[in-house]
Amino acid sequence: MQENTSAAQPASGTPQRQRFESFVRTLEAQRARLRGWQAVLPEYQKKYEDVLAPLETVEVELKAKLVACFDHACKQKELTKAERALASEIAAQLAQETLDAIVLDGTPAECDTDRLKALYLKHAGSDYDAGAEDGQDEDDAEALLTRAAGDSPAPAPETLAEIEALAAAGPDRLAGVDEERYAQYIQALGAQLAKLAGEIAAAEDGFKAKYHFDPAQSIDPSELMEDLDAEIADAEEYIGELEFELSQFVDMQQVKAWLKAMKQQLAATRRREGRG
Repeated sequence: MQENTSAAQPASGTPQRQRFESFVRTLEAQRARLRGWQAVLPEYQKKYEDVLAPLETVEVELKAKLVACFDHACKQKELTKAERALASEIAAQLAQETLDAIVLDGTPAECDTDRLKALYLKHAGSDYDAGAEDGQDEDDAEALLTRAAGDSPAPAPETLAEIEALAAAGPDRLAGVDEERYAQYIQALGAQLAKLAGEIAAAEDGFKAKYHFDPAQSIDPSELMEDLDAEIADAEEYIGELEFELSQFVDMQQVKAWLKAMKQQLAATRRREGRG
């Protein structure tokens, strides 16, 4: 049975048809983005938990040991007053960084949080807990990952099937659709796009909350695994640096030389910041 289009003029090339075609393209792009999120989330989680999370735990444990080493250095007569002051400044900074990481990711098995807080109080002169802000509740992150797409009603499946069949047809079929029908299709496409936008936002916002990304950051799911590999490489390199720094504390003369280099580096950084 042929479609009756004699009651209205065909919409070939009209704004309604152009808008319909634009909505169809946007719908396919948004579906592809959602598929990207759905595919990458389990892969990212597995590699994060298997590779990056253990490295981050090692980082925290090594930094906690460094805090204790700098605290010990502050008591050594071989160091000058200025060197002990710098060691205390570094101990306070490292203690804060370590405690911040613990708040985000939990306490590693080999890390004494109470001792770290005591050393932070000693060298920073303030109570860490008094200034710490509550982190994102893990339940909130899980809720974001699984929340409903919103209140927008989804169009009927048969309407979407009709739209997809029309979009796949040739230009002659598109030209045979009247403007009133296009308006109905556009309304259905708008509702479907709103639903997809909610699902994408739920996946993206939940990911950011769970893995401590900046909420304002734009994330392309197709780049997440490459970015994770880069984070893993950075963590491995940083662990090597921390292990080297710990090795310096076997000899106070090495510590003095290291503190001298650190002092020069800090001075250069402050000069650059002053020029900026």
